[in-house]
Amino acid sequence: MKSSIEIIIPTYNESKNIPILIPQIFKTLDKNNIKAQVVIVDDNSPDGTSKTAEDLGNKYPVKVIVRKEDRGLAKSVVDGINMTSGEIIGVMDADLSHPPGIIPKLIEAIENGADISIASRLVEGGGTEQWPTSRQINSYVATLLAKPITNVKDPMSGFFFFKRDVINNVKLAPRGYKILLEILAKGNYKKAVEVPFIFKDRTAGESKFTPKIRMEYIIHALSLYFYKFKKLFNK
Repeated sequence: MKSSIEIIIPTYNESKNIPILIPQIFKTLDKNNIKAQVVIVDDNSPDGTSKTAEDLGNKYPVKVIVRKEDRGLAKSVVDGINMTSGEIIGVMDADLSHPPGIIPKLIEAIENGADISIASRLVEGGGTEQWPTSRQINSYVATLLAKPITNVKDPMSGFFFFKRDVINNVKLAPRGYKILLEILAKGNYKKAVEVPFIFKDRTAGESKFTPKIRMEYIIHALSLYFYKFKKLFNK
């Protein structure tokens, strides 16, 4: 029996992208004979994202969760995880930067024994398109800061799948939008696989990459340093 799969997509003001993304996802899934549910976790977007997603639910297996408090991408993902029951959980962005065509490879990696599969820009075959130099530098520094936490080459990825068992009895308390780093630091897993993909910058909506988010990431990384040190000390 195949594992149940749920793909969590956190959203805020993504009404223009959702009608493009959802059909692409299910076209890819159908082509590869994969059954899954998409879970839109919306932070009460004023542009009507949740209504757009609900309308798409009339045609596709889409569930919509609307959050009105304690907003944030990573927290949205955690709420989505807590409000679903899939044995395999996927996470991806709504801004069309994550190509749905990679989803079957990420699921295949899990079914072949990986506990976590990550769409990676930093392995052979991966990369980015149309990134300004400033963003490349910020990404490099953020990845460097994550080195003491994990050996994964692209821990900044927001596109990944994992077995629910990885986070059983794990208290996730992420900040900002880097939920993968939190899972890599605290999760129970033996094998993480990175699948190459080309990251394309968003085509509509607002970027999440703000000075406030960068500061939250630094604070988050420091908290995970402390978590790893405390865990090592208590062994």
